[in-house]
Amino acid sequence: MKTFELPKSISSLAEKLQIVEMVWQGVPVQIPKFAVYAIIEKPIFDNVVFRNGRKIGLLHLARYKIPVLDPFRGNIDFHPNFALIISHSRGNRFGLYGYPADHIESNMQLSSSHGAVCRIVKDYV
Repeated sequence: MKTFELPKSISSLAEKLQIVEMVWQGVPVQIPKFAVYAIIEKPIFDNVVFRNGRKIGLLHLARYKIPVLDPFRGNIDFHPNFALIISHSRGNRFGLYGYPADHIESNMQLSSSHGAVCRIVKDYV
């Protein structure tokens, strides 16, 4: 893939990575903001299903059925304060999934040269 310099009018956008920090069971997790599809406050699961021995909440939003999974591979046993809905794609396929959160901070930034940037974005690019 050919690389090129960004135009000056948008280069400042790439100097910082905007992140959303969710806290679940006292553990903070950073997600790049470009991967966040929605933040739902006080989600109510339409269904709860079991997959691979795990309890997963399902949210029905328009034509989507979005699984909400514990990021630490536990069970969803109650209604979280938030559901952080994340978009992902593989090839030409698009999907959504969610993580429960006790607290969300959505106005955080890191310098693009910060050492944690590669770790934060690696699962989303």
